[in-house]
Order: sequence, then structure tokens, then C-alpha cells
Amino acid sequence: MPSYFDIDTILAEEELLVVKPSFDFSLLAHLDPDSSHLQRRSRKRPRGGDDDNDDNSDNDTADNSNGGLPEGTKIKMPLWAVERWALLGFIRFPALPRHYGRKMKERLEADPISVDLRSKNEHYFQTGMLLVNLLLRASYVALRHSSASRRSRQSAAQNAHTIAMEQSAQQARMLQRCLLSTMMGRRLCRNFDWALSSLDSNGMEDDVSSHVNKLTELERNMFVRGVEASGAVGRWREFGCSRMGISAVVLKMQQRQQQHGVQMTAGDGKEEKPSKKRVVSPLGGDAMRAF
Repeated sequence: MPSYFDIDTILAEEELLVVKPSFDFSLLAHLDPDSSHLQRRSRKRPRGGDDDNDDNSDNDTADNSNGGLPEGTKIKMPLWAVERWALLGFIRFPALPRHYGRKMKERLEADPISVDLRSKNEHYFQTGMLLVNLLLRASYVALRHSSASRRSRQSAAQNAHTIAMEQSAQQARMLQRCLLSTMMGRRLCRNFDWALSSLDSNGMEDDVSSHVNKLTELERNMFVRGVEASGAVGRWREFGCSRMGISAVVLKMQQRQQQHGVQMTAGDGKEEKPSKKRVVSPLGGDAMRAF
């Protein structure tokens, strides 16, 4: 699960989804932008007309005048706001966003390199995986409730909701395979090729910038890390590796051991002579040195 304080996750959950309420919602008409127009039309009723038409208009605008959201109304809400409602079965997903739909999948399967995913969503892959996770969890909960209530007779609305969630789960699995193949396929190889070749010459900055402008945030971070790694390898090949210094933690431990040894000898009243250890010299001979 992503972290609650992760900035990339917060931005990825701002994706707007089209949802439909499974029943009438009270006092939530403000979620539908068309409800204000319906309320104005209900207030400005014509003076003349048949009684039957007046009765129908009253029935159509009853929910909107009371501030309710009718069942089946299409509304747009962010991903972070519909998670709990989807798990409780309060809403349905009639379709995925357009840039996660069937036509977009066909484009990514045909030529994933040329597609500008950043123009669709800067966090395209993170949002897609969060959407897949939500759809799979919601379908699992719906199927579990339907299997638990098999003994009792289900209504037609519950059966329709279960079938819709099964279709959503199937679409989520297809989307998951498409995202993984796109992110870990030819698009990743091309990104690494640009990262490794960006430091070979000085005249490739314009081409690299045109390539980076089409990358999502995840791919851009991978590109930056690849450039840094390529530069580090180049510096190592040119200058080599220097002598490694002693860690500060090791030095502190040695100082503590020496202080502890001095305190022990001071308490006994005897001066401890430095021990001699056998050390092999670089020339191959043995040398006795005091540490």
C-alpha cells in the first residue's frame, strides 16, 4: 500500500472518475453540475399546459428540488473520494477514463514509445495501478456479499450490481497487464538508452529534452537516476577509485575501546604494555609491530 504522506500518491489520486449512484442520495445534488439547471427549470414552470405534463415534470424534478441525487446519475469524483463508497457498494463504474480505455490500450500495444502519456496524466502509471487496485477490491467485496446472500433471494438491482462489478474486475485485469507491459517493455528500454547516451556528447541536450517532455513522473525519475549512474560510471573510468577512508563510526568505537582500556589499567595500578602482533609486510617478510 502506498504511504499516506506520499506526494506522488496524493497527486495520482486526483484523477476524476465517472461513477453512478446505486440508489438515491439525499442532499448530494451539488455533486451533479446539471442539478442547478433542473432546479431553475422547476422553479420557472410555464403557466399553461396539460395536467399530465405538469405531473411528469413534478416527478422528474422532485429529487432535484429536495437536494437529492437520483439513482444512475453520472457524476465525476476524484479517486480518493470514491474509494470508501466503492467498497461499500454505493456506486458503480460505468466506464474507465478515456486514456485508460480500449483505444488507448490498442495504441500502447501498437507503439508505446510514441505515445505522450504525460499529456494524459503526469502520474499515469501510479493512477492506473491505484484504479486497478480499487476495482479489484470493490469486485471482491461485491462477490463476497453475493455469495454470502445466496441463501436469501437477491433483488434485481443487487444482481445487476454484481454483474457490473465482475465486468469492472475483468477490465481492471486487462488494464493491469497493459500497464505492466507498457512500463516494463520497449518504453523502459528506450528510456534507459537515452539515459546512457545523454552524456556521450554535448550536443544532445535538445533531443533529450524532447524525449523527457513525454515521460511521466515515474519514468522521469528513472531517467534522472540513470543519468546520474551513467555519470558516476564515467567518472570512475576516468579517475579510478580513491582510497577508502575509515568510517567515523569505526573511529568512535576504537576511541571508546582505548578509553575503556586506559580506565581498566588505571584501576589495577599496573601499566599495560602494548601487545605485539605478527604483521606480514608488503615485501613478503614478517615484521613485529606494536599496536
